[in-house]
Amino acid sequence: MILHIPHSATYLPESFSVSSKTDLQKEFERMTDWFTDELFDIKNVTKLVSKYSRLYCDMERYRDDKDESMAQKGMGVCYEKNSFGRKLRDISEDEKEFIKSTVYDAHHKELERAVEDELSRDGKAFIVDCHSFSNEPLPHEDNQQRPDFCIGTDSFHTPDDLTQLIVDFLTSKGFSVLVNEPFAGTIVPLKFYAKEKNVISVMIEVNRKLYLDENFKKNDDFERIKRIVQELLHVINMRIIQ
Repeated sequence: MILHIPHSATYLPESFSVSSKTDLQKEFERMTDWFTDELFDIKNVTKLVSKYSRLYCDMERYRDDKDESMAQKGMGVCYEKNSFGRKLRDISEDEKEFIKSTVYDAHHKELERAVEDELSRDGKAFIVDCHSFSNEPLPHEDNQQRPDFCIGTDSFHTPDDLTQLIVDFLTSKGFSVLVNEPFAGTIVPLKFYAKEKNVISVMIEVNRKLYLDENFKKNDDFERIKRIVQELLHVINMRIIQ
């Protein structure tokens, strides 16, 4: 199992300068997948955690803005606008390419290697794309649905029985679950995308209301939610290795 955790960090390089139209702390609060590196954490698996804030480099976007729908909102690999559509920062095309050719490409190469290693060792590779989301829809988000959990799938890389296993597990715990709402899809390295059936991927998104308080700190339910997420990871990992 490969746990891909792209949005938990808040680190920004010293060179990052923010527009006066953006409150950086508020933007962190809205856009960071708080504590997903702790929620999604089990032993003896590969964890790939981005050390950079998504405000600097969003690893989940397509590299080329022409392929990325969010680039039209100023939120491609390198964000130029914030979650309210206001100016985040100025960034030149040269700086964008520097970020992509260093930070972005290195991250995706590491993910590709992790998949190759699992394929070589086990004959299959299993990616869990690990996220959280705000209970209050943000202006840049088109879908307003807000379940407790969102499961993102790909028609080629996510087996239907795996999706159903996850939905059944979470609903049995009393949670509301939607598939591909409000967020759809799951990450697969382009080298294998729609080509290698033995690369399996699913996205799990946790509603932050379940584990955060109003100050974006861990609430009293954090450890319970963490245990449930970890139990789910064990259950689906056992399904994959059978």
